Amino acid sequence: MLKALDGLTWLSRMLVGALFVVSGLIKSNDALGFMYKLEEYFEPGAMNLEFLAPWGLELAVFVCIAEILLGIAILVGALPRLTAVLTTVMMVFFTWLTWYTATCDPYGTKQIVDASGAVVEIANQCVLECGCFGNAIPLTAYQSFLKDVVLLIFVVPIVVSAFLGRIQLNTPRQATYLYAGALGVTYLFGEGMLDWNFPVLYLALNLIAAEAVKRRSTHAQKEWFMALAVVVVSGAVQYWTLAHLPLKDYRPYAEGESVIQNRMTADELGLEGPEFDKEIRFHNPETGAETLVMQSRYMEEKLWDKNNDPGKTFNQTYPEADWDNAREVKIKDGYEQRILDFQMVDAEGNDYTDDILSMDQPVLLHISKDLAAMPTTWQADFNALGQAAGDRGWAMYGLTNATAEEHAAFAAEHGATYPFLTCDQTELKIVVRANPGLVLLQGGVVVQKWSGRDVPTPDELAELLSGR
Repeated sequence: MLKALDGLTWLSRMLVGALFVVSGLIKSNDALGFMYKLEEYFEPGAMNLEFLAPWGLELAVFVCIAEILLGIAILVGALPRLTAVLTTVMMVFFTWLTWYTATCDPYGTKQIVDASGAVVEIANQCVLECGCFGNAIPLTAYQSFLKDVVLLIFVVPIVVSAFLGRIQLNTPRQATYLYAGALGVTYLFGEGMLDWNFPVLYLALNLIAAEAVKRRSTHAQKEWFMALAVVVVSGAVQYWTLAHLPLKDYRPYAEGESVIQNRMTADELGLEGPEFDKEIRFHNPETGAETLVMQSRYMEEKLWDKNNDPGKTFNQTYPEADWDNAREVKIKDGYEQRILDFQMVDAEGNDYTDDILSMDQPVLLHISKDLAAMPTTWQADFNALGQAAGDRGWAMYGLTNATAEEHAAFAAEHGATYPFLTCDQTELKIVVRANPGLVLLQGGVVVQKWSGRDVPTPDELAELLSGR
């Protein structure tokens, strides 16, 4: 019996530990994107936790590091009971969160207390994706819930073995087998689903850090020092991605992506698009009865016609319909337009997007998702590029969320050497995970991106372009 439990525990530690590290790395790689997802949950119509919004980035980083730390602790066998408890708590919470997300009623309402202390009723704001694997593996809320249920099942033998004293720090032989299996799982996951092999190196570095402390320390609390070593390694990667840009970009503005193509619809590309229907809530205010009916069925069965038997019965049972809040439902998969709201608009409302994307010469875009909050530390570098653009035949524009008046004030104050255009703030957050950032386009294709602190000099940019 115990041998069977030990075998199941080894398998569970291998899978759960590896997936925790990979999941934590994916979110850590794009901590700003994870923060944006947390902010969706904090909205009044979602979980009504607006007081946490100012701490969104700190919470995102904490969750990323905690998930990675628990994954490594599971693999090395450190602090088994505490690790088992914390892992269970995290899994129960995320299983509940994905269930909450999957079962959110888009037609429902909730009562909240507003800033004045009054109780008000507002519409539910449903989060469509949980962000568990970021943009790397977009999962629906229901798929995320099922994933968490499966992981929670694998956590059970880890908890049982931990409290039976069957898990301890690995012996060298145990470590060899367990780590090799975890690295193998990570490789298959990265190769098959992420198109990214860095997770294997990342897991190996964290395991090496933990093992180095374990083998060299004789301190009674060495397991805590092992945890510290893992925090140092994972924290260093986290700092790099926040100070610069994500190591791997899965968004439609990643290097090598064609913005022109990603803005096209399925029809424009000659592909088969998805099919959608509408889900409508019918209800009876007197009896409280309600039902959800697809619009296609409503029309095909002529439920609207009170003169036929189905329609007469249906209208008597559900005399009212909530047409204004009909929810669009995908009934067949197909190619979906990847970029929807990317526009470059001037002060008069003219859209120059197609003109700029189709330019033959290199195009530089100074991106700011929030011009008012953007550090101006590197503005001189952007100005130098703007000056060089005029001299070397490049084009350069500022693209921000601000109004034309705000653009004019900013340009006057900081001596900007290029014109500014306006774009939707949410889309700018997707374009580059930095404020400010720089994007180099040519022929509508993203050549390279930089954070503000990494903006190249005109000569460096010229050298880059000459090598293309």
